[in-house]
Amino acid sequence: MNVSAMRRTVWTSFLTGILCLLTSGVGSAADWINEGMAEPGKWTTGFRVGPSFITQNSALDTAGPALNFQGLYGMNRWFRIGGMLEWSNHGFDRGSGSVDTVTLLPVLLEYRPGHFGPVIPYLSTGIGVNINSNNVSDSFAWRTAGGIDYAMNNWFPNLPKGLMLNTEVAWNRNHTNIGDLSAMTMLFGVRYTFQ
Repeated sequence: MNVSAMRRTVWTSFLTGILCLLTSGVGSAADWINEGMAEPGKWTTGFRVGPSFITQNSALDTAGPALNFQGLYGMNRWFRIGGMLEWSNHGFDRGSGSVDTVTLLPVLLEYRPGHFGPVIPYLSTGIGVNINSNNVSDSFAWRTAGGIDYAMNNWFPNLPKGLMLNTEVAWNRNHTNIGDLSAMTMLFGVRYTFQ
């Protein structure tokens, strides 16, 4: 399978999953409710995994794994602020070895405008540093993302109220001495808001 066919397959799978998530459990409550969903004064942590795709031609393979941790605090009904740590790995096209990138974002802002029934969309952006391995220069990191939270107690009523399934698509800027290693990442996992 070539790279463009693989990307189409991944995007189709991702969009199908989002569509299933949006339609499951929403039913007649699919109307947009414009109320902030950031839960002021509460802490949220998250753990997600997924594939990472280099967006430009470079010396690295297109796809690699990513692992993401985050912590956020609800400032008011609309915004959360916090930080994020993400690791990704991409092998070299030719030869052996790989480049590990640790993205540290000490400033991350998330906007949560409302919800469609139990589905809560959000947008986020943050700045920080990309720490690259294998003699690849470190670089300024700017990350922008959009995602969806879905309360797991809609499917399993005995689970804690603050436990959410999460999916997110993000772009991370990473300009280095060997080229543009900026990447799109698709993350899947859970987030928990302490009640």
